[in-house]
Amino acid sequence: MENKGKALRNIVLVSQISICVMVPLFVCVALGVWLDGKFNTNLFSLVLTILGIAAGGRNAYALVKATIVQEEAKRKRDEEALIQEKLDNYNREHKNERDE
Repeated sequence: MENKGKALRNIVLVSQISICVMVPLFVCVALGVWLDGKFNTNLFSLVLTILGIAAGGRNAYALVKATIVQEEAKRKRDEEALIQEKLDNYNREHKNERDE
């Protein structure tokens, strides 16, 4: 069941990354084409396309970095909980031995 949850989480992450990249790119391209039509040039499309690619890449980087930090924090919490559980079991066992 854990693997199914991870697979779904990865699918959602890929979808979020693609949306975070495509939206700024499409907005910048559309704005560039509109400005080029308005001023009869080809410069705005090129500049805004490059800007859209850079903005999308930055968004993807920030999303992936935040996901990695979140996964690391979860892994650390799980490890600490496991260590605490083992410590509690050890203390319980040795307390029973001391009481006998």
